[in-house]
Amino acid sequence: MGYSRVSQVLRVEKRALRLRLWKPLRRSVILYLLVRVGLSLWAALVLALVPAETGPSEPARPYFGIAPVDEGLAGSLLGPWQRFDTLHYIYLATHGYEAGTSHTVFPPLYPLLIRAIGGLLGRQYMLAALLISNLSAIGYFAVFFALAEQEVGPAAARRAQVYAALYPWAFVLLSGYSEPLFLLLAGLAFWMAQRGRGWEAGLCGALAALTRLQGGALALPLLFEVLRQRKFRLWPLRVDLVWPLFPALASVGFLLGRAWAGIEPLAVTYATHWHHASAPPWMGMAANLRNMLAGVAHPTDYLDFAAAWLAIVLVVAAWWRLRPAYALYVTVAALFNISHLRTPHPMCSVGRYTMELFPGFFLLGKLGERSPWLNRLILYPSVALLLYLSAQFVLWGWVG
Repeated sequence: MGYSRVSQVLRVEKRALRLRLWKPLRRSVILYLLVRVGLSLWAALVLALVPAETGPSEPARPYFGIAPVDEGLAGSLLGPWQRFDTLHYIYLATHGYEAGTSHTVFPPLYPLLIRAIGGLLGRQYMLAALLISNLSAIGYFAVFFALAEQEVGPAAARRAQVYAALYPWAFVLLSGYSEPLFLLLAGLAFWMAQRGRGWEAGLCGALAALTRLQGGALALPLLFEVLRQRKFRLWPLRVDLVWPLFPALASVGFLLGRAWAGIEPLAVTYATHWHHASAPPWMGMAANLRNMLAGVAHPTDYLDFAAAWLAIVLVVAAWWRLRPAYALYVTVAALFNISHLRTPHPMCSVGRYTMELFPGFFLLGKLGERSPWLNRLILYPSVALLLYLSAQFVLWGWVG
């Protein structure tokens, strides 16, 4: 083949690659803008119509000494999202890790990025938190679509992407939470691993583990992926067996770093400040069910209970329909997310954590593709709950 012919082939391949990359990114930007504008208008409407206190008030609305963003254009655009865990992250960004405080349960990557970008923006840390999360959400939607398309096909991938963006707790993807950054990095870890780019996959997995504790769950699926590519032969020993361990090593590094800084063990911080303890999954579910039967459960407790069952269904379906690496990730992450007990909400945040089982949403897309009725059955309740929970969030109502 002549030089000109080779050049022509390379140009065609590069153009095809750009198109493959542009397609999920274009869809993701459009989807993001629709959800972003919709939720912003919804938050403004809720705050205008519902009389509620949103300023600092311990312990109901803890700002930890951080000034509320509640005036002018910034108050309208940023203020409604200055809630709950966002304030923990901003406190870490501005004060660092301090022994005896509740903030030390959060890994450091997201607060470090808030500190760095907020400093460049003139100490606008709330703006920095939202910029990081929103840009990460766009990236996550793009990686999600690319992974789903090769797993379940383009039609199911389109539906799955919409379901992921309209999941009842998906409003945190657009607020100052670490979930969108984690999901972007976790998705990239799978993307890189499937293409044999081991060190990049390990690095993304390690960064995911430094974003959320659940990131350590990536070690097993990444190890499985490299073993699959080696046809499950351990010999000869090579460094490609090392990079899958990066997420676990990053999680251990976070725990050792806390200890080196003189901070009490993670379990002590959770028990003291969050009234939270590790427990077998059935204990939290049983406690939650007792509260529901006794009529003392919060509305969000019912949703967390339903989300736990959704997680279980996704685990079973993942082993039936998805590649084993995805099934391993969904299983380990689901066990991590529901294996706790907290007072007074036994299954606190399970609904939000279930969003991290993103390969399971590929299967929901496949299910919704089967008929318009199944699509509506998934979509309509999800949108209704998204509006309810996001309204609760901006009003400082409990959402898990």
